[in-house]
Amino acid sequence: MYEDIELLNQYGYKVIQVRGRSNKYFVGDRKFERPKIQVLMNAVGAAKFLTEKKTTVLTQKIAELLGASQAEQLTEALAVDDNKHSNERIYYSIDEITSALLNKKQISFVYFDYGQNMEKLYRKDKNRYIVNPLGLVYSGENFYLVCFHDKYKDVANYRIDRMEDVKEEKKNVTKLKKFENFHINEYKRFIFAMYSGEKEEVGLIFPKDLLNMAVDRFGENIEPIRYGENEYIVKATVIVSKTFFAWLTTFEGRVKINAPNNIKEQYRAFVKSVLDLI
Repeated sequence: MYEDIELLNQYGYKVIQVRGRSNKYFVGDRKFERPKIQVLMNAVGAAKFLTEKKTTVLTQKIAELLGASQAEQLTEALAVDDNKHSNERIYYSIDEITSALLNKKQISFVYFDYGQNMEKLYRKDKNRYIVNPLGLVYSGENFYLVCFHDKYKDVANYRIDRMEDVKEEKKNVTKLKKFENFHINEYKRFIFAMYSGEKEEVGLIFPKDLLNMAVDRFGENIEPIRYGENEYIVKATVIVSKTFFAWLTTFEGRVKINAPNNIKEQYRAFVKSVLDLI
């Protein structure tokens, strides 16, 4: 064994010996040290687009790069986002999209929204979307397909966890001059907003036709409470910031803050400060 260890050391594998009543050996030079493994595991744990099952399997595999004993310790200490999505086909969808991007092929899929009881409501009567993929973007703990349609020729974004039956098509992507120098990172910088600020639990009033936006922002575990004939209160923990208030204003007053009152006052002050600049 000693000769084998010496040979491994000669070829760059640093097998370190700790002398004692029973000697211990470990690899001193790993491709991934513990801090790097922790970063990877936390990223997986925070990713909403991965289901709880996929998160568990993937984090376990990552942790095992450090060995069985440390893997158990790391997985026990892992924090996982509560708002995980439920699409177990996410790996398959990502693989198909990646293949289409590499092969410069179109892709097709069916796409759904959520109803009041979190049931799937398929767009276009479950007819397939056929698009030209431009890239993948991870933002706000979700994964997006960035693409364009032959008909509209404008950039569109689709949540991958809401895509089903994703297929790489035989047809090549449509070549458009406006997308010849398309940079996915530059696009992400300008389109996808980040949130920062203090966490607060708020009650938001959503009209029935905007409940899907509540699921987009707060996850599938929300429990809408009927408020009036066509409105629902959604309670959620949010990051209170100017970016959050700006997000609210995109609904032109149709999404309102129900409680707490101090957040309502902050929102009024934000809107007034914007109006004073006009």
